[in-house]
Amino acid sequence: MQIQNNVSGSTGLLHTSEAGSGAPGTFRLSLSGSYFTSSGFLCSASNRCPTFSNSSDSATASDDVDAMGAHLGLSATILPFLEGYLGFHNRAVSNTRGRPQLLQVLGDTNLGVKAFMPKTPDSVFFFGGELELWLLNGTGGVGLDGGGTSLVMRALATADLNNRVNPDDNIPLRFHANFAYKLDNSSKVISDLENTPPPRGRGARISRVERFGLNINRVDFVSMAFAAEYDHAIIRPFLEWSLDIPLNRQDYVCNLDDVKLAGEGCLGENQGFGSSPSRLTLGTRVFPWADHGLALLGAFDIGTGATSTFVEEVSPEPPWNLWFGLAYAVDTVPPPPVIKQVDKPAAAAAPAAAPRAFVAGVVTERGTQTPIAGAVLRYDGRNITGMVAADDGTFRSTDLEPGTYTLNVTAQGYRDGQCIATVPPPGAATAPAAPSTPGTPGAPSAPAVSTPGGVAAGSGGNTVVNVICELEALPKVGTVVGAVSDGETGQPVTGARITVTDPLNRSLELTADSSGGFSVGNVKPGNVKLSVEAAGYFTSAIEVQVESRKEVQARIVLNKRPAVPNVVVAGREVKLKKEVHFQHDSTEILPDSFGLLEELAELFKTKPEIRLAEVQGHTDNTGSAVYNQRLSQGRAQAVVDALVRLGVAPDRLVAKGYGADKPIAPNSTDANRAKNRRVQVMIQQK
Repeated sequence: MQIQNNVSGSTGLLHTSEAGSGAPGTFRLSLSGSYFTSSGFLCSASNRCPTFSNSSDSATASDDVDAMGAHLGLSATILPFLEGYLGFHNRAVSNTRGRPQLLQVLGDTNLGVKAFMPKTPDSVFFFGGELELWLLNGTGGVGLDGGGTSLVMRALATADLNNRVNPDDNIPLRFHANFAYKLDNSSKVISDLENTPPPRGRGARISRVERFGLNINRVDFVSMAFAAEYDHAIIRPFLEWSLDIPLNRQDYVCNLDDVKLAGEGCLGENQGFGSSPSRLTLGTRVFPWADHGLALLGAFDIGTGATSTFVEEVSPEPPWNLWFGLAYAVDTVPPPPVIKQVDKPAAAAAPAAAPRAFVAGVVTERGTQTPIAGAVLRYDGRNITGMVAADDGTFRSTDLEPGTYTLNVTAQGYRDGQCIATVPPPGAATAPAAPSTPGTPGAPSAPAVSTPGGVAAGSGGNTVVNVICELEALPKVGTVVGAVSDGETGQPVTGARITVTDPLNRSLELTADSSGGFSVGNVKPGNVKLSVEAAGYFTSAIEVQVESRKEVQARIVLNKRPAVPNVVVAGREVKLKKEVHFQHDSTEILPDSFGLLEELAELFKTKPEIRLAEVQGHTDNTGSAVYNQRLSQGRAQAVVDALVRLGVAPDRLVAKGYGADKPIAPNSTDANRAKNRRVQVMIQQK
């Protein structure tokens, strides 16, 4: 279903046919279009064009040309070696230097038949041939012009490197070559116009503007095309180059004086690559749905010949052409059902099974012998399916031929290692395996190797080669990656000093970079404290949970010191000018209160004479007394925990919840109840 039509309807790419077709009974329909526009293509200072009495254009004035084409292709694979195809072609060209400016060709038709070698498995080269009849529409009327009927004979060759029986031998590339001879009689279409004097005819040869618009050639062509495509189930890009070499079978006589006035030449004087139409095509087909016949086409022609060197006998080649298309393939013959007839075998004694050999073993951690579940074992240099260790670290191979096998062993959290096992020939003595030589101690990249196993005789004469694979565990540490930012603006704080303290109370100091970022590795797993200081900011501290071989993110917000303090000592109380805010019905402190607690912690650090303070939690009278007592105690303890994280010694603080027992205003209004929900810090010892 991935075989589609070219522009003439034959199966192939865009301008190239392949030496093959679809499966017998398949039918293909394609719709394609082309577009080209240019200025100064056919008429310019170096390529003169005829002038008209009712036009102000000079002979050297540039032309503006627009060309569009529409093509319908039909093909059907009739037999395994035979294809029939049909094409309908319409073309419209507008040129400001033409009279008339718009030329249309409607209903050119080609009929073709292609014979080829049937496709067989494991074959690479295929050959075939096409015979193609072109029926051209006449000018100045409706219907076909029999005198313009043309014939194409084409030899085909295809090399399919993706047709191997063994999938491992396939290369997803296909190459095509075409060699053709075209008996081109398109000039007969305009012979009456040129040979009939005015007013019924012109009595003169048409210009190259008209030859391009009507696609008129006065000579035959020897054509060749070469193509390559990438064979993929979804997208199939391709590259083509095609060349048409003019051949004057018709013995057409070109008048040098006349053509020079028209800014072109004669084939006899100018035959060569520059005057021979040729084009390089880049394109692709896309198959949106697998096993369906829908295909989309996009391609781009780049003219490489006859784009600026014009001869009277040959229609000019556009410098470029954009192609787009839609196609669909249908299989009209459903595949026959697969019927298998199985005869019940007569009861007979089962023949003795041939002895087999296996490699079996276990993957463990070096030094601890802990089994490593999920370890992956792959054969080094052999096309054999590997193994995955079970939950207990064990594995067992498929049946193996005699020989030495190297197993590459990988597991998450461990350095890669190797196991080496030797399967003895049938009948060999089952001697213990020789110990493997370990790598050099301390070598950073020395892989783990198999430790002594052995060869044992299994049931039924089978041989089992036992092996133990040890892997070295990677260091069980984590990484902390973080950033420090301003709590008000969100901008990074450059040069902030970060102190990282691990679960063993080991500390490391580092400095934030220009983006406020920092990173520290080899951190012992567990609860890790991060303390951050920066000029003009309160000290901030957070705790993160580091896990082995994982990266934890830390985002630290610093709060600027206020111009007017929010925390002051007033007698036996540390006054908080702002409230500590919590989540509703929760002990979780809201971020907008972090700066207030950082300022409170700094006051304790600067006033060591405050030896003990009671952090009090108070609520309003909403809810039960038991609930309010528990909530106030939890909130007071949350404040104490935050101050300890910020560096206040825990023996200088005590948390006490009073519930609704100590209101500072009657609980009669919402405003008063808000006043009663508070945190106070009372000095107990100085």
